[in-house]
Amino acid sequence: MSQALKKITEPFLALSPKKRIVVGSVVGLSVLLFTILIMVANRTDYRPLFSNLSSEDAGEIVKKLKEQKIPYRIESDGKAISVPSDKVYDLRLSLASEGLPQGSGIGFEIFDRKNFGMTEFVQKLNYQRALQGELSRTISQIAGVEQARVHIAIPEKSLFKDEEKPATASVVLRMKSGRSLRDGEVQGIIHLVSSAIEGMDPDKVTVLDSRGKILSKAGATDPNGKMTSSMLEMQRNYEKAVEERLQTLLDKAVGAGKSVARVNAVFNFKQVERYEERYDPEATVVRSEQRTEEKNGSTTSASGIPGVQSNLGKAGATVPAAPSNSGSKSDETMNYEISRSTARTIEPVGTLARISVAILVDGKYEAASGSGSSAKPKYQPRSTDELQKIDALAKGAVGFNVERGDQVTVANIPFQDESPADKDGAESWWNMPIVASVLKNMLIGLGFLALLFFVIRPLLAVLRSERRQAMESFSPLREEDDQLTNQNKAALAMYTVNQMELIEKVKNDPYQTAQILQNWLQKRD
Repeated sequence: MSQALKKITEPFLALSPKKRIVVGSVVGLSVLLFTILIMVANRTDYRPLFSNLSSEDAGEIVKKLKEQKIPYRIESDGKAISVPSDKVYDLRLSLASEGLPQGSGIGFEIFDRKNFGMTEFVQKLNYQRALQGELSRTISQIAGVEQARVHIAIPEKSLFKDEEKPATASVVLRMKSGRSLRDGEVQGIIHLVSSAIEGMDPDKVTVLDSRGKILSKAGATDPNGKMTSSMLEMQRNYEKAVEERLQTLLDKAVGAGKSVARVNAVFNFKQVERYEERYDPEATVVRSEQRTEEKNGSTTSASGIPGVQSNLGKAGATVPAAPSNSGSKSDETMNYEISRSTARTIEPVGTLARISVAILVDGKYEAASGSGSSAKPKYQPRSTDELQKIDALAKGAVGFNVERGDQVTVANIPFQDESPADKDGAESWWNMPIVASVLKNMLIGLGFLALLFFVIRPLLAVLRSERRQAMESFSPLREEDDQLTNQNKAALAMYTVNQMELIEKVKNDPYQTAQILQNWLQKRD
């Protein structure tokens, strides 16, 4: 090791002062740059663990990280916490098992603290606060939602149903940068809130964004209103099913990737209810019948003197009265009614009103007659007979009906060959973590090779050339030394011996040597 260091230092010390400064500066700068490169390459990569945290959640998470002795960084004014990238997912799972982060607002943990002196009003208010907090946390978990706040108004219950007011709710959302919610997602939030509150109608939930724009549509759940999300979903599902049916048929007929089918279906979502009442004047029936009959017979009237004697049979004989006349009377009433039929018909909702189909079919390609990479296959369009057969197949597959106004269009257009799959694949492997690690190690290796070939190697070449020049400068002295006579060599040897003896005396008595040199210098002055 000492000899290797000597070989390196001797040429450096043989250089002139200016060259020493230049060489030292180059070596120091190279070492500094290489050190910075290694530090940057091996620097710990921090990634966000959680963002948009409340002060309470951030404090609890920092406490847990300190207990586990995990390095962290607090960013975004205390709303975000970053940890080493290799520990992000493990920490998220471990903190989630402990219920962190809890989210903004107060949830049902408010009831963990028992207060026996709490009134019924405070109990209801705490329940409302807890329900609002839990709903806010749940909505904040939806992709694209950064923060959510829920306000609920639950009126007091009344003894009479007509006088009871419905419960209402308002949801304010703050979206992430560049994100927005679709109508289906907004309807999902509405149904989530209405289902969590007893007796709430989904129409009583209003959803706003942070700019005050109303995201919920009035009457979105009313079947008598405009087209709802369920109607649109039904239409899209039908179109998708017909497209898949057509595509499988076309793939068998013209080959996979040689055709494209698109379907546009129009549904009639009107609710029609008919009530019919018909009368038939020719058909009559007896509705009611009433008959009345009276008969009168002969009768004998009373005679004699009224009183007790006549009743006891002691009265005198009297002349009998003449009998009265007898008769009968009958009355009949019949009511007729015209025949009547009543019908109540409700037509189904969502009937297919019209369907339109557009089909693109690629042509045929013949092998090129030339050779080489510049040769391209020759395109041949399909015949009219083939297009008519495809049209007939499509009409049969979709249930074509002329009376409804259905349309089927078949076009023969050459397809352009694109390879988006390759681009997607390139992007996917580029984002893989192993690629970043390999590139980092390659960068360190390239930096070391650059330092070796462009700094150390030229420096050694310069040192070797300087040493060679120094050796050449000492070569005339060696030649003169060879030309010395034996007498001069003997004198030189004697001088060397004297020198060695003087050095030994100085080592043995350094104090006396110092006195001699001091006296010598004083006499010289």
